Amino acid sequence: MDAIGIAFLGISHPHSSGRYRVFEQIPNVEIVGAWDAEAATLASFTKEVGAKPISLDMALADTSIHGVVVHSGSVDMARLGALAHNAGKAVLVEKPGGADLADLRELAESEAKNPDQPIRVGYNFHYGEAFAKAKKMLVENAIGRISMAHVHGASITGEELSQHLNNPADMGGGLWVIGCHQIHLLIELLGFPTGVRATVVKLSARSTERSQEDIAALTLVYPDKLVSFTFTVYDRMSFYETSTLTLYGEDGLLRFGVLPGFVEVCGPSDHSQTPGQWTRWSEGAFADPFVGRPSPYSELPQIGNLTFFEREAAEWISAIRGAPGAGVTAADALQVAQVIKAAYLSSDTGGLEIDPRL
Repeated sequence: MDAIGIAFLGISHPHSSGRYRVFEQIPNVEIVGAWDAEAATLASFTKEVGAKPISLDMALADTSIHGVVVHSGSVDMARLGALAHNAGKAVLVEKPGGADLADLRELAESEAKNPDQPIRVGYNFHYGEAFAKAKKMLVENAIGRISMAHVHGASITGEELSQHLNNPADMGGGLWVIGCHQIHLLIELLGFPTGVRATVVKLSARSTERSQEDIAALTLVYPDKLVSFTFTVYDRMSFYETSTLTLYGEDGLLRFGVLPGFVEVCGPSDHSQTPGQWTRWSEGAFADPFVGRPSPYSELPQIGNLTFFEREAAEWISAIRGAPGAGVTAADALQVAQVIKAAYLSSDTGGLEIDPRL
């Protein structure tokens, strides 16, 4: 196909304008229009980005639309994604891809039935250069067999009070909507765990009733390693800056951060007792801040730094054209949902180990 037509279904998520602007810049891609169930929200969005409002029926029936971008609230993500996919469209749905485990199953089942129509879930940290470098080092066995890893994630202080993190239909709050980023990276690097133990806590002394959860500590159990993951909604830094992963191997240590990306690796020059040598790489400071200007259609600000979104969009469009897949699939997103659901179940049972193959 020469030109790729796409439409936006649901635009209330704060990332929608950023992704819209990315697709505007891709050659031979035409944005046909946008739809949302809330007319006032849609009007604000279309005014902000210059989109044409269209009906849901048109988006599903129009054969010039080859793909849809779903940026609704999480409660509608899987429904709209599966609806479009069943109508013959490729789908890019914002993470986490749905409100709960059942939603992700629905999306993954649709993907399995029609694998030639690529579904992607917007885990955009997947497209970070630091993550790619770290993954390559592990493939090359740079630090030997890993016995332990520690990961930290956070949301920005105040975000825990937003509706975005507290939708009643969602199976969780900050851990589900934001912490899912790091869980995805862990699974992609180390595989799917055999067990999950967790404590998810609401800090009544400093929280409000609007916040579903405030802090969490997870242990992901593997046959040959343990991974600890800590998450907090109280972080004066920005979550993409404090989100770090440290992996401990028999021959060294590997640490990386997502944005601005950095990688630090310490490993021996040989397999003797030679002290480790540090190698460090950094992509430097932001040219553009991740958080952009206030949004007229969402309670949270728009996205300023579009680097990951540009790489994500390019991969999805290439997949629509028939290129081999290299993005985050619905099956991948389902695994993330399984781990987080297991964490909630574990916390509810006082930290008992839960099999995430739910």
